[in-house]
Amino acid sequence: MENRKETTIEERTLVIKLPNEGKSLRNISKVVGRSVNCIQKIIQKFKKTSMLANTEGRGRKKIMNSITERRVIHQVKIDPKISAPKIVASFSNTLGRSVSAETVRRVLRKTGYNDRVARKKALNW
Repeated sequence: MENRKETTIEERTLVIKLPNEGKSLRNISKVVGRSVNCIQKIIQKFKKTSMLANTEGRGRKKIMNSITERRVIHQVKIDPKISAPKIVASFSNTLGRSVSAETVRRVLRKTGYNDRVARKKALNW
């Protein structure tokens, strides 16, 4: 989905060193293999923060923390036939925010629970 490739720390240090040696942004972009815009952003970020590494906390925050994920798994262990919308209904009161049924399904799939339940065999008399 994403076309971007993250620059490595070695590339960033090279980008920071080369302007001090008198290289232009175009020359640096040819050496590193990145666009001039990327080189400018790396230099601006270094001047502003004096850091080369990415800052933490990027991206979307999780809706469910590990405690609520364990509660979902516990409910499924108690009743394996419970549906995801029923779990969502029970958690919407305790969490205080809405969680989608697909989020619950994703948590269950991650822990190894699939949406299949073993069929009861017919009794042969």
